[in-house]
Amino acid sequence: MLRGAWLAFWIAAMPAMNVSAADEFSFDLSQYGKKAYEFGGYLQGSAEHIEVDRDAALSALSFPDGAPDSYQRYRGVLELTGKYRWDSASLNALWHGETLDEYTGNRHNTRFYELYVDADPGERWTLLAGKRALRWGKGYAFNPVGFLERPKDATDPELSREGFVLASAEYVRSFDGPLQTVSFTPVIVPVSDDINDDFGSEKDTNLAARLYLLYRDTDIDILLRSGDSRADAFGVDFARNLTTNFEIHGELAWFDERTQSVLDAGNTLVTRETEAFDWLLGLRYLTAAETTWITEVYHNGAGYTRDEMQRFYDLARATPTTPALRPTALAARQAGYGTPQPMRDYLYIKVSQKEPFEALYWNAGATTIINLHDSSYTLIPEVSYSGITNLELRGRLSLLDGGRDTDFGERPNDWRAELRLRYFF
Repeated sequence: MLRGAWLAFWIAAMPAMNVSAADEFSFDLSQYGKKAYEFGGYLQGSAEHIEVDRDAALSALSFPDGAPDSYQRYRGVLELTGKYRWDSASLNALWHGETLDEYTGNRHNTRFYELYVDADPGERWTLLAGKRALRWGKGYAFNPVGFLERPKDATDPELSREGFVLASAEYVRSFDGPLQTVSFTPVIVPVSDDINDDFGSEKDTNLAARLYLLYRDTDIDILLRSGDSRADAFGVDFARNLTTNFEIHGELAWFDERTQSVLDAGNTLVTRETEAFDWLLGLRYLTAAETTWITEVYHNGAGYTRDEMQRFYDLARATPTTPALRPTALAARQAGYGTPQPMRDYLYIKVSQKEPFEALYWNAGATTIINLHDSSYTLIPEVSYSGITNLELRGRLSLLDGGRDTDFGERPNDWRAELRLRYFF
């Protein structure tokens, strides 16, 4: 349906790309001094203690042979980044390897999160081909307009994520006026049995684009996605510093004929069309004492209602006594009931303090995510220390609270403690 919108999108972009050279302001980013090679990364080890909520609905589904009172999980991660430059082109790589040992067994995973070539054929153009993790949107914990991304972990949003194989071009111009910068980025995302097979069930060549404007010190993006692999989508986001230490940002996304899987009264998964809009509104504030506050309200239009979630919880809770229900419950969890934010509205708050009580190299903070429909929540206090060269030590405690048939109250864990050591090189 949005194929026709491409013409209008290009028409909207073209005037900005053809502004008179007399209004143009540009500068040369010299390549002088850059090394041909760059290499880095980190090695990480972490240990977790998980206290299980044996009465939770998702414990009944996750532990069919009976949930333990608690268990430990150990994780090792090696992440390598590299860049090789020649002339105006470069080869970029981000490799991720992970091993996990826990109650249910051992798992290993290695893959390239990113592997792509980019080139600057002209002063204003950049071309890119390969596997790349794009970052669209202004939200910190959630990104409704992240049309070409894998899901973000809202409890740890700065973690690296795997990208998709794509091809893109970016055109950038700067101006001396209220409109300071314009960039336009068309993207092609192919989906086949061998490429991006988890992007969507339908094999197609999907198109997307991002038009960025810096207008009167406000960042604005207009975004579009079209193709058969996922629902067509259109989005807008913005970010603006109201003062030097106070920023407001937001995102609005519309999806055409978006569907979701829902359990009907007979516990059969059916497909239905769902709400078309997702949105986010957020604030970021840095105090004079270097305390950072981030808060975001997130509306997930494809989320479930309380009644729909209760039906799923009843099904999951019945699986130990009626094993025949387990395949349906697992399919429902996979189809959407088991996502990190399965319901409609959430409030995210993060506060972090640099060097509290003048303790050098220490940082402290806390994050909470609250389900605004049932008042259940998770609270994650943490501390970190970076006083040893190239080393970072982080400790976290994740607490979950909520009553029966609530989002966080029916998750399999009561609380989780984590100690992580990361060595950078």
